Amino acid sequence: MNVLRARSASLILSAFLLLVPATALAQERVPPPTTDSSTANSSRWEIHGSLRLRPEWRENADFQPADDSDAFWGQQLRIGVGVRLYSSLKGFFQLQDVHLWGAERDAVTYQFNVNLRQFYLDWIPRERVKLRAGRQELLFGNQRLVGPFGWDTVGRTFDGARLTLDWSNRWATELFAARLVEVRRGTPHRVGNQDLYGVYTRFTSQRPERVEFYGFYLHDGGRGRGELPTGAFRLTRIYTVGGRVYRSPAKGFRYDIEQAWQFGERGDDRHRAAALAAQVGYTFDRKFSPLVSFEYDFATGDKNPADGRSGEFHNLFPTNHYFYGHADLMGWRNMHDFRATLAAQLRPKVRVQVDYHRFLLASRRGRWSSAGGQTLGFDPTGSSGRDLGQELDLMARIPLNAHVQFEAGYSLFVPGAFARATRGPELHHFAYWQTWLGF
Repeated sequence: MNVLRARSASLILSAFLLLVPATALAQERVPPPTTDSSTANSSRWEIHGSLRLRPEWRENADFQPADDSDAFWGQQLRIGVGVRLYSSLKGFFQLQDVHLWGAERDAVTYQFNVNLRQFYLDWIPRERVKLRAGRQELLFGNQRLVGPFGWDTVGRTFDGARLTLDWSNRWATELFAARLVEVRRGTPHRVGNQDLYGVYTRFTSQRPERVEFYGFYLHDGGRGRGELPTGAFRLTRIYTVGGRVYRSPAKGFRYDIEQAWQFGERGDDRHRAAALAAQVGYTFDRKFSPLVSFEYDFATGDKNPADGRSGEFHNLFPTNHYFYGHADLMGWRNMHDFRATLAAQLRPKVRVQVDYHRFLLASRRGRWSSAGGQTLGFDPTGSSGRDLGQELDLMARIPLNAHVQFEAGYSLFVPGAFARATRGPELHHFAYWQTWLGF
């Protein structure tokens, strides 16, 4: 009875939101500007809200011949309130209600229903200095390593503090210390907190190129033994350093190159890993603004799963969905990804995109991990090879206006020799239709 009441209340609130006039635009890839009270206008109070509905369908998720189709509706409702307390002090409060209607894993979100997504204060003592403290989203660069995971229905936030220094319109640095917020109460209880510390510097001079450098330190409180059964139980400590250079004009040649290195310990194992992402493309100044781009993504894997040395790249807390296939069967771990993209603006409010991916394991004795880090396949002998498979993604975006946006997609994954040996031979299908409304 309590569950039925909670669902009824959620539907009533969702229907009410549809009747509210919208006044601001939200983006899918990055946090909406309206969720940041520091950008508020001169009014003392601001109220922001959004409703996202997304039916999803998957077939052959386990790659086995038996029928295992899964379909459900994802609902995400967010209400936020921003307030200007003083000229140099602002606050933001955001509640979230999430449901997966019809999904077997509905209990993952249903055990908490409404949760506190963000609650922070911004202190701005000077024009180019800001300190944010409290529960907040973290987003750095293109989100390959740290992002709010906007595609996910629940998303990701941290409890912590972040200091932003922006000097002379030439460079900006952010220093932060944060702890991951665990809200998925339907999952098994995790022992130990995950803390992330870091610095991220962006050079913002007026040039077509942009350069970024960063350093992150992950302290995972969950103790692990490592690969060797005789090893001691220790904490995981991983340092990540790297940089990114990119150029992304509206027309013409573009590129985006990022390199990262890691060292530290994963349990009792010494950890050494690296990753590379390189993309080049060209947007033609023609009708439909056609875009052609090519991308190569690489991350090291564990060459020997029983030598007491960790070699699989740990991609921290990313938003993987937009990079390594929309079916979310790949993460930035133990992989080669060769990607080709074609996109066009068919009408002022209709954009279509086609992606082709060719996936290989970097180490044939390492693990095949999904976008969420789940192990999908593992052959410690290496006899299954390194051919993971191919994926075709089709996507269309239709932003009707600043308050209503649609997105639809379909993905087909064709398993290679490794996927067939460790999972199964069946084709994997994924499709969705997303509706976003906001005010």
